[in-house]
Amino acid sequence: MARTTNGWARGLLAFAAVAVAVSAGRRYSWDVEAAVAVFRRGRGALGPWAAPAYVAAHALTLALCPPYAIFFEGAAALFFGFLPGVVCVFCAKILGASLSFWIG
Repeated sequence: MARTTNGWARGLLAFAAVAVAVSAGRRYSWDVEAAVAVFRRGRGALGPWAAPAYVAAHALTLALCPPYAIFFEGAAALFFGFLPGVVCVFCAKILGASLSFWIG
C-alpha cells in the first residue's frame, strides 16, 4: 500500500510542478516560439547526426532508468517535429528495451 501512496504523491507533485511552470509562463509571458527555436538550432548544429545521437542518448537513458528519461520523449517533438519525433522515440524504445534485456 505504501508504494501506491508514494506513486500518487509523485504524480501529484509532478502535476503541481507543471501547473506552476505553465502559470509562471503565462504570467511573465515567456516566449514559447523562442524556446522551440533554440531546440531547433541545437538540432541544426548536429546536422545529419542529430537523429542517431538522439536515439542513442534516449536508448541509453531508457536502459539505465534515470528519472529524467521522460523528458527525452517530449524533446523529440521539439527537435524533429511530430512524426519524425515519434519514429525516433519508437526506435529508441526498441533499442533501450533490447539493451535492458542484454544487461539483465
